[in-house]
Amino acid sequence: MKIMKQETKICQNCKQKFTIDPDDFGFYEKIKVPPPTFCPECRLLRRFMHTSETVLYKRKCDFSGKEIFSMYPENTIFPVYETDIWYSDAWEPYQYGVDYDPKRPFLEQFLELQNKVPRMSIVRQGMAVNSPYAHRVTDPKNSYMVFRSSYPENSMYLYNGKMHITDCCDCSWLYECELCYECVNCANCYNVKFGQESKDSRDCSFIYSCRNCSNCVGCVNLVNAEYCIWNKKYTKEEYFQKLKEMKLNTFSGIEKMKVEFEDFRKQFPQRAIMSIKSEKVSGNWFLNSKNVKQSFDCEGVKDGKYLFMVFNAEDCMDYFEWGNKAEQIYESENCGLDIARLYFCNQCWMGAHDLYYCNTCPGAHDCFGCVGLKKGEYSILNKQYTKGEYKKLKDEIIEQMAKIPYIDNRGLAYRFGENFPATFSDFGYNETIANYYHPLSKVEAKEHGYKWAERKKTNYKITKKATELPETIGEVDDSILSEVIECAEKDNPNSVGAFRIIQNELNFYRRMGLPLPRACFDIRHIRRMDKRPPLKIIERNCSQCNTEVETVYTEEYAPIIYCESCYQKEVY
Repeated sequence: MKIMKQETKICQNCKQKFTIDPDDFGFYEKIKVPPPTFCPECRLLRRFMHTSETVLYKRKCDFSGKEIFSMYPENTIFPVYETDIWYSDAWEPYQYGVDYDPKRPFLEQFLELQNKVPRMSIVRQGMAVNSPYAHRVTDPKNSYMVFRSSYPENSMYLYNGKMHITDCCDCSWLYECELCYECVNCANCYNVKFGQESKDSRDCSFIYSCRNCSNCVGCVNLVNAEYCIWNKKYTKEEYFQKLKEMKLNTFSGIEKMKVEFEDFRKQFPQRAIMSIKSEKVSGNWFLNSKNVKQSFDCEGVKDGKYLFMVFNAEDCMDYFEWGNKAEQIYESENCGLDIARLYFCNQCWMGAHDLYYCNTCPGAHDCFGCVGLKKGEYSILNKQYTKGEYKKLKDEIIEQMAKIPYIDNRGLAYRFGENFPATFSDFGYNETIANYYHPLSKVEAKEHGYKWAERKKTNYKITKKATELPETIGEVDDSILSEVIECAEKDNPNSVGAFRIIQNELNFYRRMGLPLPRACFDIRHIRRMDKRPPLKIIERNCSQCNTEVETVYTEEYAPIIYCESCYQKEVY
C-alpha cells in the first residue's frame, strides 16, 4: 500500500496555500476521487452558496396555478411545483432526459438540464401537518417558519432543530428540547429561556454552559445546581423572591438582563472546545462524536472532517447540513435520511445512494448528473440505461471530465472531483448562508459571477410601532393579532420592515410569561447567529496552565480560555 505524505497545494479560487493530510488521501482513494483543487474554506463557501436558508417567496405553482410559498421567486428559470405535486406521479422527470455529448464539458450539459427540470417549492420529507411555512424539514407538525429541522412539533421561528423539538420558539441549534425560547446550542432542555451552550437543564433563564441545572438564572458553568442567581445559591423561597424582583416578565427587564449577563459571562473561563461525550475532535459544538476534525455542530458523528451541521453520520468529508443515518458523503449539501455514497450532490435524501453530481433526487440510486429523479436508477442526465450500460458510460464520463473540464467565467477549471461551480447555484448570494459567514456587496458578488436577489421591502401599512407595544404579555389582548407591527430595526438591510403576531405565537408568549418581540423574525434570527463565534479555528493559550489550545473563541468573545483539563478541574 502506498504511503501518502502531507502535501501543500495552492487553491485555484483564493490562491492561498492549503494542506492535504495523509488520512485525506486515504479517503479520496477509498471513494475513487482525485484530491480537491479548492481549499477547505472555499469548498465550504461553495457548499453554502448552493442552498437557501430562511427566505421564502409567495408565487404561483407552475403546474396547478395555485398560490404557494417557495424558496424560488416567480421569475425562476425552471418550473416550480408545489411540493406535494412534485412528489406525485403527475409529472415525469425522465421526459427531460438527454443524451450525453462526449465533445462538450459534462457540467455544461448538466447545467442545461438543471435549468429545465421542475423543482419542488420547499424541501420537505414525510408529511407536513398544518406546517405550510416549514422548509428543509422532516415530518413537521403544527409548526410555523421552521427551517432545517427534524420532527418539529408546535414550534415557531426555529432554525436547525434536531430530533423532536416541541413547543419551542425563536431558537437555533437545538437537540431534543421542549418549551424553550431564545436558546442557542442547547440539548435536552425543558422550559429554558435565553440559554446557550447548555444541556439537561430545566426551568432556567439566561444560562451559559450549564449542565443538569434547574431553577437557575444568570448562571455560567454550573453543574447539578438548583436555585442559583448569578452563580450564588439561595433557598427556594429566596430564589423566587429575587426572581420576581428581576422583572424578567417585562421587556425592559429582559433587555437589562441581556447586557448584564453578557458582561457576567465573560468573567468565567470558556471551554476551548464545546464538546460533550466526544473524543478526538477539533472545531466546535460536538455531542456524542468521535474522530471528527475541523468541523462544527456535529451530533452522533464518527470519522469526519470539514463538516458543518451534521448529525448521525459516519465516514464523511466536506459535508454541509443534515445526516440522519448518512454514510460516506463527500462534497455534498442538504442530503440526508438513510443515504450512502453521495458525491457532489445537493438535496438528495430518503434512501438515496451511489449518486454523483445529482440535484434533488430523493430515493434514487446509481445516477450521474441527474435532476429531479424520484427513485430513479442507472441514469445519466435523466436518461435511463441498463446496469451495464450505466457503469460503462459513467466511467467514460469521469475520464472525459478530466480531459474536458468545465471552465467558469473566472477561468476556474472544474474536473471530476470538484463540486458544482458556485455559479450553478439556484439562489442569489444574499439568500444563502454564505452571505452571513462571508458577506459580499452586490457589486462584489456580481464580479465573481454569483447571482444576486433583488429583495424589495414591502411597503407595509403599519398600524403599531414597536415602541408602542406593552411591557408585559398580560397587557396584550387578542386585538394584537390584527396589527402590523413596525420592526424596531426596519432600516437594517436584513429586516423585512414589519411583522405580525400569529395566534399560536401569542399563546406561547402567554404560557411562558414573555413580552412580545420588537423585531421581525429575520432580525431575531441574525441576532442568534451573532451569539456564536465565527467558524474559524484559532490558536490561544490556556489562561490557567498556558497550554496551547485550538478554539473558535476569540479574546473579545471569551477573555478567559481554559484547556479541557483545566476546565474539568474548575467546573466539575
